[in-house]
Amino acid sequence: MEKTPSIENDYQFCGLISGMKRYKTIKLGPESINNRSVVEITGEAGTGKSKLCYYFALKTILPEKYGGLEKSCLFITSFKALSDEQKVEFFENPVKSLGLSEEEIESTLKRLVYRHFNFEEFQRFINENFEKFLVENKIQTIIIDNITCLCDEKFQEMKKYDYPGRHNFLFDFFLVFDGLLLKYNLFCFCVNEVRAVFDHEVGMYFYDSLRPALGKTWENNLGTRLFLKREKKIDKRWIEVSFSNYLIRQYIEFKVTKKGIKFLD
Repeated sequence: MEKTPSIENDYQFCGLISGMKRYKTIKLGPESINNRSVVEITGEAGTGKSKLCYYFALKTILPEKYGGLEKSCLFITSFKALSDEQKVEFFENPVKSLGLSEEEIESTLKRLVYRHFNFEEFQRFINENFEKFLVENKIQTIIIDNITCLCDEKFQEMKKYDYPGRHNFLFDFFLVFDGLLLKYNLFCFCVNEVRAVFDHEVGMYFYDSLRPALGKTWENNLGTRLFLKREKKIDKRWIEVSFSNYLIRQYIEFKVTKKGIKFLD
């Protein structure tokens, strides 16, 4: 019998658990990414952070027979809104490439709920009827690309940074999100930028001088940190599980193609 095509492109993955259901995703050993806590995706520019977000969005909205959850995904951008051409490239084309019927394509893409916010709009959104919005749209996965730009827009001035203000915002952010993720068994992926720390004591390698932004208030409330890295000379990319409440520290190699992300054995 002919094999049904799926978004993982015949690469081997292990399960990402959503309640009692599984769908295939990045290989992370005997356990896998958990829901009900925020997962950070971080790394320097060009490592594939946004591409990984598109992958998780597709894995959420695709029909189960094509390797997805067949659930809705709330995809939020903050720095620059996705153009119509980018939406076609990142979401519509990969869905169509799997050979779905026109009806399946339409219903699949409807499960992608896209929003673009500045800081004030985002804060108002999560403080006003956010839970009702998630329930009415049957959201399973929340993706924010990216949380750093939201904070910098509000709290960064020319020569100083409002760290107490950022602390209060992030504290309230986790207060809202942790409760909703736990209550509804949701996934949440947030892109966070890195900052260079030039200190000879941090290590002898370049990656040792990179630190994710947003400080300890953010870091102490995360469930998992996925640190994306890239060796440009040989075009090698990999994901490091820097820390997690339930995963050991480990690495997985991947590559970015025109069709999206492929994880390698």
